[in-house]
Amino acid sequence: MTASETPTLSVIIANYNYEKFVGAAIESVLSQDEDIQIIVVDDASTDNSADVIKQYADRVETILLKENRGQGGGLNVGFEAATGDLVMFLDADDFLLPGGAGIILSNYRPGVAIYHFRMRYGDENGGTFGTYPPVERPLAEGNVSERLRTTGHYDGTVTSGLVFSREAVSNVMPMDEETYRYGADGYLCSTVPLYGDSVSIATPMSAYRLHTRQHSQFSKVYAERARWRLEHTMARHNSTREHAGKLGLKVSPSLFDDDDFALQERVVSMIIEPDKHPIEGDTLKELLARSKARKIGQVGGLKKIWEFLWWTSLQLAPRGLRIAMIKPAIDADARPRWFQAIGRFVKRLLRR
Repeated sequence: MTASETPTLSVIIANYNYEKFVGAAIESVLSQDEDIQIIVVDDASTDNSADVIKQYADRVETILLKENRGQGGGLNVGFEAATGDLVMFLDADDFLLPGGAGIILSNYRPGVAIYHFRMRYGDENGGTFGTYPPVERPLAEGNVSERLRTTGHYDGTVTSGLVFSREAVSNVMPMDEETYRYGADGYLCSTVPLYGDSVSIATPMSAYRLHTRQHSQFSKVYAERARWRLEHTMARHNSTREHAGKLGLKVSPSLFDDDDFALQERVVSMIIEPDKHPIEGDTLKELLARSKARKIGQVGGLKKIWEFLWWTSLQLAPRGLRIAMIKPAIDADARPRWFQAIGRFVKRLLRR
């Protein structure tokens, strides 16, 4: 396809037990003005999802799996059927915004492997509000391969905010379904950027619905969530190594230790449930010292002072106070009013 030609788009909706939302997800794609290939994969749901999906069988391509294969399996199956130049994996509980497909297609650029779009938040009734990721957080742009291979991550977004070049994705599919039963977007974000550039788009084209039945939600079991994230991070790093090796690219031997996201989860795990911490040899003293040094080294001015005070307080606090401090730091819903007030005050100071 030449730069002057209009790209085609495939939207794959992988569903598991989201009968309440999957119809809205399908409708949001059907209502677009563009001609889109719509593929709906039901991962052997145990609710009435299949009945909802069958209502659209004359307008979308439906694949009803007989055995549950997890998110990775659903994406594998959907991608096999995709024919578009661009591919989007829309979570069944999310939805495209009006005109979203046009935004995707108008931002097509030859040679780009992965597109990161800002999203709106959505509520259970389909209303939208806010922006995710927040506008002050820069997203991946350009060639992020080296960053991925040296730090293990980059700033991106989640499944329904991502669009891929089908050609780039074909290099990394199918993914291992057992390893990526959950967090399949993490696999794609850890491998696809090795095969081409990344761009970020400020205009939202989809909504990230917040609700109480999200499969990825660990509620308030922060240590369990941290342990899962650490296991997932190790799997992502292994996938990065595998595909970098195919391309003859070097990967840092200290990838896990240099991954700030993993370091944060190690701290959370060690503070809340140290007896179940999965990384042998870790000590909280060493993790806090490393986190403090890295955070201070990444900022300047008043932010440096704030990071110094925050991490020093964690280092000196007794265990109970550490837990009370870390929970609101990682979960906005757990933040008491005094914590929110301090946060707003600090942000105002840092803007000066």
